Amino acid sequence: MVTSIVIDRTLQFLRDMPKKAVVTIDGQEITKSFHSQEIVGDMVKTYVYLDDGHGHVSTVKLVDAQGIELDQYTTSIEPSEDGLMIVFTLSVTLKGAVQG
Repeated sequence: MVTSIVIDRTLQFLRDMPKKAVVTIDGQEITKSFHSQEIVGDMVKTYVYLDDGHGHVSTVKLVDAQGIELDQYTTSIEPSEDGLMIVFTLSVTLKGAVQG
């Protein structure tokens, strides 16, 4: 049986692996730092905040230290005077886990 430490360390690994976000705004790729990250239950949430007055957003990617794409969110968000929070959620399900 998989113990809870395996789940905890897997979640920590998933939290620590992405290093930045690459956001495509008006056709230009812009590197953004994360606003925050948190582990909630069996999920890792990574928050990317775009300041007020952003242009047309078409994609947001999570990338690791080597620039390898880990996750991508494709969208079509029109320019806005308001800020925008984008949330990436990665979840883990390990079969045979022992609770406790």
